[in-house]
Amino acid sequence: MKNSNRKGGAAVVALLVMIIIVAVSCALMVVTGRKTIKPNESVSAPTSADYDLTPTDIETTSEEDLASLIPEPKPSMLPVLAEKYDTINLKDITCQTGVLLDCETNEILAGVKYNKKIYPASLTKLMTLLVAVENIDDMQAKYKFTKKDIEPLQEENASCAGFVAGDEVTMEDLLYAAILPSGADGTLGLANAIAGNEKNFVKMMNDKVAELGLTDTNFANASGLHHKQHYTTAQDIAVITRACMENETCRKVLCTKTWTTKPTKEYEDGIELDSIFHSRFEGYFIDVDQDGSGDAKILGGKTGFTDEAGYTLATVVEYNGKEYIAVTTKSDTYIDSVEDSILIFENYLPGAVGTPDDRTEKKEDSDSSSDESEEEVNEGTYIELKEKDNSSKSDDDDDSSSRPVPDEDVEA
Repeated sequence: MKNSNRKGGAAVVALLVMIIIVAVSCALMVVTGRKTIKPNESVSAPTSADYDLTPTDIETTSEEDLASLIPEPKPSMLPVLAEKYDTINLKDITCQTGVLLDCETNEILAGVKYNKKIYPASLTKLMTLLVAVENIDDMQAKYKFTKKDIEPLQEENASCAGFVAGDEVTMEDLLYAAILPSGADGTLGLANAIAGNEKNFVKMMNDKVAELGLTDTNFANASGLHHKQHYTTAQDIAVITRACMENETCRKVLCTKTWTTKPTKEYEDGIELDSIFHSRFEGYFIDVDQDGSGDAKILGGKTGFTDEAGYTLATVVEYNGKEYIAVTTKSDTYIDSVEDSILIFENYLPGAVGTPDDRTEKKEDSDSSSDESEEEVNEGTYIELKEKDNSSKSDDDDDSSSRPVPDEDVEA
């Protein structure tokens, strides 16, 4: 009997303990506001009653105050003016805009109207190269050209590498075709292979423009053929060139002098592609310290020309272990574009001596010159061709007989 009573008492005690536990748990749920979530039950978002929202938090906050809370993007690729920035002002220079960029510090060492909108012509292909390389998975993948591809380029008299309908060309060959001979067939093949058509590829180019933080650049095609809404600035081209040089594949293409494609329908040994850029600089050297020998190594770059753009040029050199980029636009002739770039390097690289007659007297008020340039940028105007009497000097009269010069792009 005693054993039975003990068991019954224990059961009663256990039951009381369970009741107490349940009661305490219910009390905690009430206090903390928690509840159990049944299977498949969604949790609704908290209502405004769950928070202490005062008029000060919302109603009295102006749109301007709210806008100020959104941080402005700070593009990392945009260069800044060097502490010793100099305005390019040389007696013999013909370019209408230009810039000299220190690639290591991302500083502008010298410039003239470098933020003014200009037509880039085939300097466009620098961005085409960069976007293509960043989106090619297999360099040996091929694109097959059609008559629909080639005929419009012939009608526009665009510069081409020489592919014909039926040619199956690797992505690698298309890259070199776009840059070395400035082939519009190369850019079209890349655009179609990567994006399905040129329109989609141009969108990718402008997306890259935004990624680099370039606010004065817009592309309308992949080749540089003239279009009113196809524009950039010398500074933006320098930024794009720098981005190319930081990419191993782009760098290799820009610095290559000759390249032979894989066999094509018309060329069983492939098409030999020669760099217009390197041909232009053949026989030239850059003498920064004016000791009679070249001390800046020309690495690579890109040329460009249309009637509207004039002669444009992006040049990358190595000097004292650092790389620099000079961009010139609207030079008078293709020879002038080369010599304009050399003048900039020889007069504005760190430690440059320059020649006594090269530098003209600096403008008395360089600030007013900068303000004038800025006003021109804000107006969004384009540079027009110089009205200059070149009767005593033409492309045919330039002393270039000592080296072969490829035909210049008629359009981009």
